[in-house]
Amino acid sequence: MRTGNDQYRLEKSLGHLAARLSRVVLRRLNELLAQHQLPISAEQYSLLVQLWDHNGLPQGALAAKTAKDKTTMARLAANLEMRGLIVRLPGPGDARERLLYLTDMGKELMDKATGLARSILAEAQEGISEEDLETCRAVLRRAHANLTR
Repeated sequence: MRTGNDQYRLEKSLGHLAARLSRVVLRRLNELLAQHQLPISAEQYSLLVQLWDHNGLPQGALAAKTAKDKTTMARLAANLEMRGLIVRLPGPGDARERLLYLTDMGKELMDKATGLARSILAEAQEGISEEDLETCRAVLRRAHANLTR
């Protein structure tokens, strides 16, 4: 039951708006990946894009960067390795640590998938000034930092 002092409105909730945008982007990316017969999901793309930027990341660091738990990360990595898109190699200091690398096939797939992701983001950002986009990014970064400190 709501009281007269309740100010919460779903349409003003930063979390709700961010989650809603995320779901639409992920759904659209999954649709485009399937249409272009690229054998990955948006969830797998989020892992691969981290390797695209920082090839050779430890599996644990990759889990942190993608906000995945270690079990989910291990499952995603194993699936991508079976498809020949990544390799997991022992770390130089600790054989239990696994470093993840994109394969040539993974790099080729990422060229195509990244083009699709960019087209979705371009469509989403249509008509929004660069200044507004940067303000939005800064607010989301600050809110994230507030919750992860």
